[in-house]
Parts: sequence; structure tokens; C-alpha cells
Amino acid sequence: MMMTAKRLFSFLLPLLLSGCFGNSDISRPWKKTIRSELTYLGARNWVVVAEAAFPVQSRRGIRVIYIDAEIPDLVDGIEQVIEEKHHVKPRIYVTAEISKVEYDYAPGVKYYRKELESALHGREALALNNNMLMRMLRDTSKTYRLLIIKSRTALPYSSVFMELGSGYWDEESESHLRDMMEKKEM
Repeated sequence: MMMTAKRLFSFLLPLLLSGCFGNSDISRPWKKTIRSELTYLGARNWVVVAEAAFPVQSRRGIRVIYIDAEIPDLVDGIEQVIEEKHHVKPRIYVTAEISKVEYDYAPGVKYYRKELESALHGREALALNNNMLMRMLRDTSKTYRLLIIKSRTALPYSSVFMELGSGYWDEESESHLRDMMEKKEM
């Protein structure tokens, strides 16, 4: 009897300490995969958290994985991993079409938009036309790596696009450096 209670305690303690009833790695086993994938990606790479019907391209430099989760949960997990890593910072895009999709044609879309807003934790998401985003992906994949994470979300235009930038060097810093270098050349 003592061994059973001890075994139960040793199983439950890590779960309770890790917050398994929240958004921990234990309740999201796929975060380990995301963490591993993001280790290799850097500035100018893209991560797409894609809806179930997202077209998979056959171009070299594109990695596609399937994770059995909904897009808002995946976005939230990716945001957490990016915060841990510090080497990249995402610029987030959503399709302009998602704000116009009506509930009558896509039940659950209102709930999805609310959940996605929460998953972004206040981070701004730029809305662009889906065709423009697909062109950006096509152009990027010619030179840089693309990670497409297919989800079980079955709502039109619900994919989330993340263009990765440096987490420790922003556009303002780069612009300042270039200005200083240009002045020294004169």
C-alpha cells in the first residue's frame, strides 16, 4: 500500500508543479517539437500555423508537420517557445478575409477570432489578403526555410503567418548602424 501511494505521489507532484491543468508542456506534448524546430529557424524564416485545408507546397526548403491541436492553442504555445528562445521575434500576419467570414457559413468563427486574439497576448497581427500572403510565402521559400504546422482547425482563412526577425536586433538598430556606416564613408 505504501509503495502505491508513493508511486502516485511521485506521478502527481510533477504534474501539479508543472501546471498540467494549464498550458504546460505536459498538457501540450507538441511544444517539444515546436521548441526543436524553432531552434533551427532564424531571421527571414517563416512559421505558418495552418488550417486543415491549407495547401502543402512541394518546394524544397518547406517543412510540413501536423499537430493535432487548434490554431489558437498552437499560436499560444509558439509564442511561449519564442519567448524562451529570445533569438527570434515574430511579425504576425492573419488573412484579411478572416474578419469577414460570417458565422452562418463557418460556425465557430466568432469563437475562433476571440481565442486567437487571446493567444496573441496583445501582439499586433497585420491583416493582409490571403493571395498576398501566399505570394510572400512562395517568394520566401526560394531562399529561406518555411515551417508549416498543419492543425485540425477547419475554418476558412484561419491560418496564422509568422515572419521571424532577429530577437536581439531590430529594424531601428539596423537602420542606425547603416546610417553611421554611411556617414563614416563620406
